[in-house]
Amino acid sequence: MPLPDVLSTIVREILDYLGDPLGSPPYNLYVYEPGDELAVRREMRDLAAFLTANGVDVAALALAELMWQAIDDSDFYESIVSLERANPNDPWALEQAQSSIQEILGGERSLADRVIEAVDDKPARCAVLLYRAGALYPAFRTSALLDDLRERLRRPVVLMYPGTVVDPFGLRFMGKCEPTHGYRAKIHQRSHT
Repeated sequence: MPLPDVLSTIVREILDYLGDPLGSPPYNLYVYEPGDELAVRREMRDLAAFLTANGVDVAALALAELMWQAIDDSDFYESIVSLERANPNDPWALEQAQSSIQEILGGERSLADRVIEAVDDKPARCAVLLYRAGALYPAFRTSALLDDLRERLRRPVVLMYPGTVVDPFGLRFMGKCEPTHGYRAKIHQRSHT
């Protein structure tokens, strides 16, 4: 099955970079409606298969799994759950839980550190596909993750981004957050089929 045109463009950028890796690696956002998550995961598998068939190793990382590993490693899981159970439907408790998760993901052995660790032993011809980013909502924004990775991860990265494009360069994470501008990644919007 052929890749959608948008994914074909991303593939070309990855293959061009890996063929001559002198400049900055391409960082791409594949923006899609949050309700299209399962369809996008199928497309991501097709993307990974296409890259693999072209001699590219693929590291597909579920950000949700990395987030839960970070929470488990922090030893704060029980206190976060206890806070929410003791204060059901309390906006203050939810804000405290989100703040704790944000600190965990941005602190020592951050989410970006975990992504880098996961691809550290991969060959040079490797592309990183990040998916299940919606699990980070509302505690952690993907812009912080990409900014941290861009400085330290010299591999092509594709972030499957559940959200909406606002004007030419703004993104609304999960279609709910205030738009973020200034992403230093190419924005590719999934076509509505």
